[in-house]
Amino acid sequence: MEIDEILDKWFDETFAMYQEKVHPPKKVDLLMMGVLRYSRHCSITTFSLLRQEAKLSSMVLLRAYLELFIKLCWCLINNPTSQKNHKDEAYARFRRWDFKRLIEQKNVLTKELEVIEGSSNPDAFKVRKSEICKAIKKVDRFIAENKAKGLKCIPPIWQMLKEISEEKTQHHPEDILRVYPKLYQRFNKAVHPDMDFIRKMVTNTGKAYICNCDVNDDIQELKLYLLSMSCDINRKIRDFYGWDSAEMQKEYNLMVKQLNG
Repeated sequence: MEIDEILDKWFDETFAMYQEKVHPPKKVDLLMMGVLRYSRHCSITTFSLLRQEAKLSSMVLLRAYLELFIKLCWCLINNPTSQKNHKDEAYARFRRWDFKRLIEQKNVLTKELEVIEGSSNPDAFKVRKSEICKAIKKVDRFIAENKAKGLKCIPPIWQMLKEISEEKTQHHPEDILRVYPKLYQRFNKAVHPDMDFIRKMVTNTGKAYICNCDVNDDIQELKLYLLSMSCDINRKIRDFYGWDSAEMQKEYNLMVKQLNG
């Protein structure tokens, strides 16, 4: 079985479990389905890029996929001291994730307004300035409502990883905590290229300057990371609901052997 076929199979099976077992769905269930939908699109598109050996482009998607997975793991942390049931606890964390979106949205709007007001001809942007001011007022209202309820932002990625590592559960295999923080930094260069990364795109052979059209990361290794993340995200969601993932794990192990030759 090809990688794209096994990815489709895993996501199809998890969606089928939702249709069979989750009814009526709560808000948190719908959010989890949204995560699955995004993950499936991300995984299939990434594999399509890897099949074309477009490594740098695939790493952009892998970085987004990895960030989603880390945030999902944090949202689904098992908190034995919480007075809420596990679904309500997860939904509360998803709300903190959404609250961060509101804060970031306001920051972007405020910065754009500053650029307009500092331009040489701010009157040329009257319509856009009016739109921004209305949007800021709307966002401010939502922020105030959430703050009044004691809602906080989702923590930074590294704090989330720390809290995930402290969770006393077997839902986070060692490889997640050992490998994923390293991968987050590695894939970050594709999204936020620094000067060291840019410098490596041109090689001096001594006789000529060679422009590298892609990164030199191993294509099979990237496929393995994609396979691992797709398996982990399906397993994480299935574990949350108490659904079986043993057969998927067997298929994953077989695919790893196949990729490793």
